[in-house]
Amino acid sequence: MGQTYSIFGAGPGGLYTAWRLLSSGKLQSSDTLNLYEWGTYDFTGEGKERQPAGRICTHHYIDDDSATYIEIGGMRFIEWDGTNTPTAKGHRLVTKTVNDVGLGPDVVNFLTVDDPLYFLRGQHFYQSDLVDNGGDVIAPYNTPGVNEASPDDLYSHISDLITGTTPLKDRTEQCAFYASGTLPSTFNSFVYNPGDVASNVGYWNVFYDQAGNEGFSYAADGGGYSSNVINWNAANAAVYNGEFAPGGAFKTINGGYSRLFVELYNKACEAAANSGARFSLHQGERLHSIWMYGDAIKFKLATADDPFSPSSGDAMDTDLAFLAMPPNAVDIVAQATRFENVPGRTDFLNNAQVANYLGSVIEQPSYKIAMFFEEPWWENTTYPPRLEATLNHQKTTENVFGPTITDLPLRQVYYFGDNALPNEEGEAIYGLLASYDDMRYITFWRGLELAVDERRDQAINRDFQPLEGGREGSPQMEQMLRLELAKLHYGDPDAANEIPMPKSTIFMDWGLNPFGAGYHAWAANYDITDVMQKIRSPAQLAGVADAKVFLIGSAFSNDQAWVEGAFCTAESVLVDYLQMDPLIDLSVYPPICGTRCG
Repeated sequence: MGQTYSIFGAGPGGLYTAWRLLSSGKLQSSDTLNLYEWGTYDFTGEGKERQPAGRICTHHYIDDDSATYIEIGGMRFIEWDGTNTPTAKGHRLVTKTVNDVGLGPDVVNFLTVDDPLYFLRGQHFYQSDLVDNGGDVIAPYNTPGVNEASPDDLYSHISDLITGTTPLKDRTEQCAFYASGTLPSTFNSFVYNPGDVASNVGYWNVFYDQAGNEGFSYAADGGGYSSNVINWNAANAAVYNGEFAPGGAFKTINGGYSRLFVELYNKACEAAANSGARFSLHQGERLHSIWMYGDAIKFKLATADDPFSPSSGDAMDTDLAFLAMPPNAVDIVAQATRFENVPGRTDFLNNAQVANYLGSVIEQPSYKIAMFFEEPWWENTTYPPRLEATLNHQKTTENVFGPTITDLPLRQVYYFGDNALPNEEGEAIYGLLASYDDMRYITFWRGLELAVDERRDQAINRDFQPLEGGREGSPQMEQMLRLELAKLHYGDPDAANEIPMPKSTIFMDWGLNPFGAGYHAWAANYDITDVMQKIRSPAQLAGVADAKVFLIGSAFSNDQAWVEGAFCTAESVLVDYLQMDPLIDLSVYPPICGTRCG
């Protein structure tokens, strides 16, 4: 008799798991795989629903998948060159998957500028203008010496203070530091001592301790990401923050990152047809509640039309369950499960140890606003972005996106330009990611979502916009964006009328349910290597031996905020618990810390 596999969530982790199960030969003709998704993704290219999947969402102008687009979710990955050594750089599972599904020829650069424009505390300057780079500008922060260099230098300095001067060259060394690394003997502090466990230190705390309030503010403002300087796990933060320096070698998919997840779904369907396994996608249905009854997995569903009420009928059964969802969505399921009156069950999601480990990550809301124009007006302003990067020791202007960084609510601006596919007909449209904000100004932009003559007709916690895709901004949102862009690029708010009216303005609020965040960070005072290992099997963590309920996704990974993190947690489950052959050599690339793979 065949087995039933149930995957809850058709985001990156869920689609990857479905594709791997079906294409690896693990599932046979007697097996069934059900993939449930609360939202409705456009896997067919009809343009009627939002693009897949999860926190990846390519938005095309007028919903034409050949037209100019902007990424209003995750944008990019770091390509792996195939070198099979522990120190090779890049996202190995994403790179391998992109090639395996046939998108390798469509990989293009997503370059960041060599010389970003900053507008901080009312002062414009390019990175090359700073004293350390041969210029005469000092950033407007009271941090003598530090303010003569870019904020990235400050991040690197704080990382060195935390980790010591010996670089953590590969994932194994990094994981060891996360588990038991200590502040080095050279660490000088009134608050902390050499030998203190680094993972028990808050990053904001230690940053303030070492750089003061002005140094912290320079890093928070000039780094572009407020989320990078919150009070997260200092051991993890010290390693992670180096990835965001300008000049990073990023890649994306021509036509939009969402194409990867369309292809994952298509390849899963093809593999199911070849194997004879029954594969069904159930969109508009979500996991309502789940528990163990003895060694049996029991669950109830709910519909998108009535997401908080379980569907009628008895609880359903499955042999294996994969919760491919972020912590906020898991918490929604846990809340409902708590009130299911089933004597003798094991409510594993509400187990004290499971709840503690689910709380080991910090939710980081993010907000993106895309604007589409008839012309690239930013090229002819007082302070234009210098869209030039170095690639293979040569300067290029092709596929260079930004960012420009400011302490205005815009925070970061990326210039997508006219990236329509060659077969697109009609007028050229130029895309501008006018605001990429995380955490700091979320409520500022939320206050501009509705027009001044509108009343809110639903509670914020019942607004599931991330499942639906981008929404048109209000006239007031457009005016506020033009006002801030005028300050940023003209240095004059009165120049707002120099910025043309956009053809369309689209916003995405990732802080809303069910996602609750754009990305996540590890909290301090946890051994995150132990969490990564044990939270993958929450029912086993709650004491149900051999329970086949698994939690996957980027939140509890080595690569938070990246698709690679979702793929890695899924791969670790498939290899460690289902004994599948790994997609790549995991002996030199542990997908998560402490993995048994390899």
